[in-house]
Amino acid sequence: MALQQKKRIFTKDEIITKEGDLSFDWYVLVKGRVGVYKGDLKMNEFSERGVIFGELSGLLARPRTATMRALEDSEVMVVESSIDEVIRNHPDIANKILISLAERLAKTTDEMWAIIEDKEIKK
Repeated sequence: MALQQKKRIFTKDEIITKEGDLSFDWYVLVKGRVGVYKGDLKMNEFSERGVIFGELSGLLARPRTATMRALEDSEVMVVESSIDEVIRNHPDIANKILISLAERLAKTTDEMWAIIEDKEIKK
């Protein structure tokens, strides 16, 4: 069974998904650059082709944890398939999602420990 997906262009500064929204689509960046925001604070950005984002809401069935905004004209694949369908019918994609989440968790953990260690050194 094919993934339910559609290609979409987001223009510079257009919001792709908004923090707090209850939507379960997830996205794959085809080209462009996307910023990740908590409130008005830019937390991260990415521009690597194939990066998956917005999947947490679908995995956890909870509101969006961040706002995603196009930092330049960007093309994305909007995937409307549930994570259960992906696991069942597309294990290779499910594996990519898990690896992506693990890499982001590792990066966040490293950044958190760097902040903690910096505070300890300054004491």
